[in-house]
Amino acid sequence: MVAGEHALDVDGVVAVAAEERMASKQKTMTIPSHGRPDFADVFKPAGVPAAATAVHVPTPPSEWPASRPESCTMYVPAPDPEMSYFARRHAYAYISPDTAPGRANPEAFFRAVFRTLAPDLSQDLELQTPSYFGDVVVCFRTPEDREAAMRRQPFEVAGVTVKLVREGETPNVTFTPMECLAHVALHRYPVEERTEEEIRGNCCHFGGVLEVDRACFTAPDLSTVFVVLNMEHPGEIPRELRIRYSDGSRCVVPIEILRVWDRSESLDANGEHVPLFQPLPAAA
Repeated sequence: MVAGEHALDVDGVVAVAAEERMASKQKTMTIPSHGRPDFADVFKPAGVPAAATAVHVPTPPSEWPASRPESCTMYVPAPDPEMSYFARRHAYAYISPDTAPGRANPEAFFRAVFRTLAPDLSQDLELQTPSYFGDVVVCFRTPEDREAAMRRQPFEVAGVTVKLVREGETPNVTFTPMECLAHVALHRYPVEERTEEEIRGNCCHFGGVLEVDRACFTAPDLSTVFVVLNMEHPGEIPRELRIRYSDGSRCVVPIEILRVWDRSESLDANGEHVPLFQPLPAAA
């Protein structure tokens, strides 16, 4: 009897916890009624011709940026296998302290330190001067070579420390959970921008494009494009997408959120995404 009562109590606690999680999820996964950005700008590079329906509209002072943003969000598709392999070979070497003499020639210093403190590891390294982060970009021969070096660090000699940081783990990169999906309508979307690559690029600041309704590719100019986006929170989706061209013109695409839901609801038994849009019937 006591065991039964204990089991009933545990079930009750589990049920309450499950209800709380579901209530929290339902509260989060609703179409936001306020708080969405008014617009998101996408700037096309010089040489990309403006869409036929683009117009020249002066930007009012109220929409001028007051300062340069310290960071920006960008959703990028998963890399292809070749690029993933390439990234897993890379690391950034940080030399500290800042006053270390070796920083005057960081590539030579790193090679000397690595040869001295890790002589049993592969010395087949390609060293490059970094553009933004670290003191040296290190390209190992294989991902396994990189991981062997990661396990051996930090490398310390004469009060100087050399630390390796994997590609994707530098201070400028932040990974966030992407548990929200949204069915979104991009109204009055220009036909010149109607390829999967362009749609993905135009939406990359507020969501990763999981799906594009294939019917939009044969629809008339300015027809609505329907997509499924994956993001952290639907509040990131702006009310307008502004596609700006180098000649000063722009296309304004109103964005309507039709539905939002938890990503887990679109996964099959194998954890694979189940498409919302049906494939187009084969031509007769």
